[in-house]
Amino acid sequence: MQIRANANENQIINSASAARERAAQREGKQFGGQSGRKSIFAGDIGMRQDRITQRREYARKKALKIVGDAWNVDKKIDQNILDIRDRAAQLMDEKKENLDVIETAEMQKEALREQYGVAADSQEQKDLELLQKADRASNPRFDIHLTAEEEAQVKVLKERRLSAEDKELLRKKALSEDPVTGVQLTEEEQEKAAQLENKKDRLTEYQERCLDIDAFQHTYEKRNLEIDRELAGCYGSIRATKQERLKYHEMVNAQNKADKVMDAAGKEILGMLVEEAKDHVDEELEEPREEVKEEAEEKAEEEERIEEREEKQEELEAQVDAAHDRSEEQEAVRREVQERSREEADLLETMMEAGMGNVGNVSEVQSEIKNMIHKMKLLEEDLKGSTVDEDL
Repeated sequence: MQIRANANENQIINSASAARERAAQREGKQFGGQSGRKSIFAGDIGMRQDRITQRREYARKKALKIVGDAWNVDKKIDQNILDIRDRAAQLMDEKKENLDVIETAEMQKEALREQYGVAADSQEQKDLELLQKADRASNPRFDIHLTAEEEAQVKVLKERRLSAEDKELLRKKALSEDPVTGVQLTEEEQEKAAQLENKKDRLTEYQERCLDIDAFQHTYEKRNLEIDRELAGCYGSIRATKQERLKYHEMVNAQNKADKVMDAAGKEILGMLVEEAKDHVDEELEEPREEVKEEAEEKAEEEERIEEREEKQEELEAQVDAAHDRSEEQEAVRREVQERSREEADLLETMMEAGMGNVGNVSEVQSEIKNMIHKMKLLEEDLKGSTVDEDL
């Protein structure tokens, strides 16, 4: 009995490994083909091995039961054949013993013929053989038929035979003649026994004894006929059983069923392994996905801060440009004021040198010129201060 319980183990392992390898490759590509990526093994992914083992063990037990049941049936059939053969052997032994008894009886009859001095061709022997022939003709097994003349003669001979009661009476009379036995006959039994002994047309003692032996033989011959019929039934049953076994092939069919059970279990386990691998890959990829999501959020926040800084920078640059424009305007005004002040100062100086106006007016003019120059200096300092502030 053979159960191919691990027919799909290699397929299961290879398929699951291939699925895990593809998942690992996708993981490596998604995260930039990191050199530190590890291969995924069944032992690393935390599969529920007890569930797979239980499924495989259940399938194995079921397959074993299928084959075991067929094996038990086959064993019962074999045992039944052996029992029939043993019975046939016993019957054959019994038949042989019966044949030995029959052969011994034949030898006893031959010994009686010699003992009583009956010739083989005598009428006494012929009458005995005719009665024996009639006995066998009554049995279909021998296929013996009597002629009309023989049947008429047999009828006469049978009337000359002693009945079982007569034989028992003669036996009892013989015992009564021996005082040791203590057997006694009644007057009626004695008269009847005397009549039987004096009967001239009755069968001889030799014939009666041979016929008694024939009756004894018939018992064993009849038993052998029964044995032959039972043996025929035994051999017929064995032949029929073998023919039925050739038709159905119980063990082959059971093995095929067991293989199908194991194949189905292998496919189911393969699905479990693939599903476990998928779940594990999803778990392994979930954390990097979360990290990528966090990085993306951080990147978005950083880009938002950069945009804010850029906006502030643009605002600052706009303010600087505005301040720069104001500084240029102030510089132009300052230059214009300085130019105007120089012109006025030159004009006043020329007027002073020329002695225009009176002394009082000259003093006032000079006072105005000083005030003007003072104001111009203040204005120049203010303009310088604005320039310094702009640089800062």
